[in-house]
Amino acid sequence: MFHSKDAHFVNGVTINIKDKQVIKAFYEEVLGFNLVNESMTTVQYEVGHANQYITFNEIHNGREPLMSEAGLFHIGILLPELSSLADLLVQLSDFEIPVNGGEQSVGTALFIEDPEGNSLKFYVDHDFEFWNYDEDHRVKMDIIPVNVPRLLKEVSDEGWQGIPDEAKLGSLHLKTIRISEIKSYYLNYFGLEESAYMDDYSLFLASNHYYNHLAMNQWLSGTKRVDNENTYGLAMIDFHYPETTHKDLKGPDGLYFRFNRITEQ
Repeated sequence: MFHSKDAHFVNGVTINIKDKQVIKAFYEEVLGFNLVNESMTTVQYEVGHANQYITFNEIHNGREPLMSEAGLFHIGILLPELSSLADLLVQLSDFEIPVNGGEQSVGTALFIEDPEGNSLKFYVDHDFEFWNYDEDHRVKMDIIPVNVPRLLKEVSDEGWQGIPDEAKLGSLHLKTIRISEIKSYYLNYFGLEESAYMDDYSLFLASNHYYNHLAMNQWLSGTKRVDNENTYGLAMIDFHYPETTHKDLKGPDGLYFRFNRITEQ
């Protein structure tokens, strides 16, 4: 329902990196992503079997983005059940990967960084009848630490077997410029509505009554992205927009979007 073909959501992310082999080892050996394409400088993974992809481009002598520059905050990987998240936590611990976690009315999440500092959120949604709403009918995004002992009770006998087939690129969270400068752009061009609330310095948007397909914040940023093609980090976002087959957008924050339409899921 939330990621069906009539919804509007991110279905691909392209990231510029420094070392393809280091990235490959992390995403394949630690996380168990499914490799679908590889060249001398590019590696691409499918998230589950949902026609959603994360692509890494190795570039040399690239530009380092400013800490205050618009870009990636985290990629949200939606897992099918709590046991998957628990198994992943054990896997990350076995590889001594630092992990942060958060619990919200909408779900449970783990946050990590890959070897080049790109952030990933792995999460499981709670049933929507447990979501808490404010007086404006937005989902409350208050967050508390994960109860790790309780989560570990969900560990399966099989353990982590790699990214499940049912996984999805569930959401994308961006660093941006002032919310007041980009809010109308994201509301007017993406088929999304304001869906959740955390604070006045962030914006959560979704379609089909989900709580977050695309989010952005100005917590640590405020500078427009420049030279996406030659800058390390976020380079391009693919966005499923069922009313069109192709459109390229560059917003006030300098981030590139490429609209497409998924025909099979």
